[in-house]
Amino acid sequence: MGRRSRLRRGGGRGITAAPGGFLHLSLLASLRRRPSLQAHAQLLLLGLSLPPPAASRLLRPHLRSGNPAASLRLFLRVLRDRRPCNPLEGSSQEAFPEDESHSFSAALAACSRHASPYPGFSIHGFLVKSGMLISDVFAANSLLHFYGSFGLHSLARNLFDEMPRRDAVSFNTLISSYVRSSCVNDAFEVFRIMLGSGLRPDGWTITALLGACAELQDLRAAKAVHGVARRMLHAQVFDSGEVVTGLVDVYVKCRCLALARQVFDLAGEKARDVRLWTTMVSGYAGVQEFDIARRLFHEMPEKDTISWTALIGGFVRAGRYNEAVVLFEEMEEAGFEADEATVVTVLAACVRYGNINLAKRLHVRMGCDGRIGRNAKLATTFVDMYAKHGCIQTAQDVFSSVDDNFKTLELFNAMINGLARCKFGAKAIALFDQMGLLGIRPDKITLVGVLSACRHSCLVSQGFHIFDSMVEKYGLKPEIEHYACMADLLARDGQLDDAYHFIQNMPFKANSVVWSSLVRACMLQGNIKIRRLAEEKLLQLDPNYKPENLSLSNLFSDGKRKERAARVRKSMNHKPVCRHSK
Repeated sequence: MGRRSRLRRGGGRGITAAPGGFLHLSLLASLRRRPSLQAHAQLLLLGLSLPPPAASRLLRPHLRSGNPAASLRLFLRVLRDRRPCNPLEGSSQEAFPEDESHSFSAALAACSRHASPYPGFSIHGFLVKSGMLISDVFAANSLLHFYGSFGLHSLARNLFDEMPRRDAVSFNTLISSYVRSSCVNDAFEVFRIMLGSGLRPDGWTITALLGACAELQDLRAAKAVHGVARRMLHAQVFDSGEVVTGLVDVYVKCRCLALARQVFDLAGEKARDVRLWTTMVSGYAGVQEFDIARRLFHEMPEKDTISWTALIGGFVRAGRYNEAVVLFEEMEEAGFEADEATVVTVLAACVRYGNINLAKRLHVRMGCDGRIGRNAKLATTFVDMYAKHGCIQTAQDVFSSVDDNFKTLELFNAMINGLARCKFGAKAIALFDQMGLLGIRPDKITLVGVLSACRHSCLVSQGFHIFDSMVEKYGLKPEIEHYACMADLLARDGQLDDAYHFIQNMPFKANSVVWSSLVRACMLQGNIKIRRLAEEKLLQLDPNYKPENLSLSNLFSDGKRKERAARVRKSMNHKPVCRHSK
């Protein structure tokens, strides 16, 4: 008697399923018609076998569900259990070779989303050994896409050159991968090879090339690609939404709004989707033609969150923060919900416009479903906004809410610079050390932030330790901003002679910012000798220099130095009566 599996149901009843039985065959038949994860789950619960051809059809559903690891595990099982024929699945002609080709394609797509390219290398080796790489252009194209997704262009090009048979997909895949990595010249070289081989470009080819022209902002090249598209594409493809949107987008990015509008006006109703309207609105907003942008926006037959965000972003980039905030409020009244991109755009207006209440409301909304903790860009914007408004504890709370796996260099930079501005030097250094533990390498902006924290808190030894490690530990050559921090650190600590000599020995010519900070320190500490030397240098750089124009407030930490600052301000504001001798 064959082995049976039981699936327990509510009320104590159970379903009995035997391998090869009605339920087993019904589930396999449903997988043939429409592969689904639900049918796969039922097979697993019943403990019934899954033949390789059926398993191969489940690779894509697992991939679409956001689980590439499950897709790869299933693929390994397909390879292990491959048989030339399986009675449960019917004829073996269904399984090979077409199913096998699609299995490898799905597996390579899963490898493209893996953290490392090594699983894909293994599949490449298997394809070479099995001979599929030579005979199956579909599998070879999938391998091309895998290498392009990791930016391994030399390997992709070698594979492409060795392919005995290439189709339009082969050329489009390589061109697109070059464009994504900004290798524009290589993309056009492959296009020339495509034309030389007698293949006609399709909509995908033209869209990729227009992206390359947009990257270069090369109007002449864009017009050339436009001409090729008009001559070589079928009318239906040329008038499609993808090609028309690509043309409008490239002309917008080349700042040729007249041609962009011409393409837009000639587009058919089918091509005039919300994406095309949004591209046109964004173009006018980008050149600050807000009257036309608003008129087009109001004429849109259908709007979405992206179109609202495009116009709001135009106002923010133009420095019209009040109008950006008002437009966002209109968006909310119209019933549209802000996404992460909208919030990041609006927060930039809140920082400049000073609308902290709106920012806090957005924070509550985004924090309710945990989106801030999963989106480092969103968290960075909130941290930067709160830090600039002096709400440093709230900024730290936002930073701490982000999981370590999602923290980025930009997020650390925002938090370190915020702590530096609020004179929490020790905390900024501790955060800088935490970066190293997470394997995040600092950049020059990070070092400016942490050195600024040291100077605001007069942490001389820690500051010089970090400064000296820039080249040795991080491979970063100090720039004038880093030297300025160190000179100011010495000056604030009262080491004015050392600060002067440090500035004199800098590998750069000191600018007015560096000398001004030294003059301020000398004024506060009453060092006339160094002050005169620094003022001579400052007058050479800025003939309009006046001591009373220097701000003193940012030179003091808490405590007794504030009293000294007040006395100096009083003495500077006092205008003595000048007595002229006859």
